[in-house]
Amino acid sequence: MNDVRVDYHWDSRPGGNIDHIRDHGLTTTMWETLYLHRHSEWTDKDDATVSVAESRLHGRLYRIVYEVDDGITPIAIIPITGFPITGFPIPRRALRRTP
Repeated sequence: MNDVRVDYHWDSRPGGNIDHIRDHGLTTTMWETLYLHRHSEWTDKDDATVSVAESRLHGRLYRIVYEVDDGITPIAIIPITGFPITGFPIPRRALRRTP
């Protein structure tokens, strides 16, 4: 999975994908690490242009959502969101802490 060059398209404007992943407790570096080490991946059931994957970071399971433009080299990944998968609600302030 890691043999292909990847270009991440981050949007730093207010309300962009950087703000969105930050709201879920992730940094861009954490999101990119999750993408590179994803262990399962599938196409979104409602939108065939969107991919979903799961990966682990620091022992915690995360789900990431993104679009792929593989018609160019390097492959363009447009992150949409990412969030931890838990069996219980996470208080919003706990998400803002970085490991």
